[in-house]
Amino acid sequence: MLFYLITIVVAIVSVTLFHGFFMSPIFSEPQEMLWTLLYLVIGTVAIIAIDGIEALVIRRLNPESWYMPGKKLFIVSKKEVKFYKFIKIKSWKDKVPELGMFTGLSKSKLGDTNDIEYLKQFLIEINYGTVIHLVNALTGFLVLLIPVCQSPGIWLPVFIFNFILSMLPVFILRYTSYTLYRIYQSKLKKQNK
Repeated sequence: MLFYLITIVVAIVSVTLFHGFFMSPIFSEPQEMLWTLLYLVIGTVAIIAIDGIEALVIRRLNPESWYMPGKKLFIVSKKEVKFYKFIKIKSWKDKVPELGMFTGLSKSKLGDTNDIEYLKQFLIEINYGTVIHLVNALTGFLVLLIPVCQSPGIWLPVFIFNFILSMLPVFILRYTSYTLYRIYQSKLKKQNK
């Protein structure tokens, strides 16, 4: 969580300074930087709220059957796993916060991999998380609904950082899903013999 908070603060300060030095007459209007800072903070709070509402709607209103293990949308290929290894996911994945405690199943620590029902539920939660974060990444432009965020200098940085910070969990969830789904399939085959 600390990594995300630091990233957000650094992004807000950096964009504010960029605006102050390159986009506005900072020395003739010093308050311009303060307004930019305020609008970026409002945009950040708004996008966090939008992301949260979307997560709630997806989690509560979509049937669990859509997120079952084995659905084509959620199958991860070896090629995709190679991409995750290329971006060295193992070296940074633990810095990204895991918010599974809101759904009752934390994905930060794997439990009993011999329990087929647990594996199934874990994979369902991964699939929900993947969809939620993808939707969050792609709908960040909704921050435009906030009047003070309609300037491209405000909504675009908020959208870009939200996109990046939403895609990181997608990568982690899909990377984790690859191995877990294979374990789940193996246990399922043994059970059905």
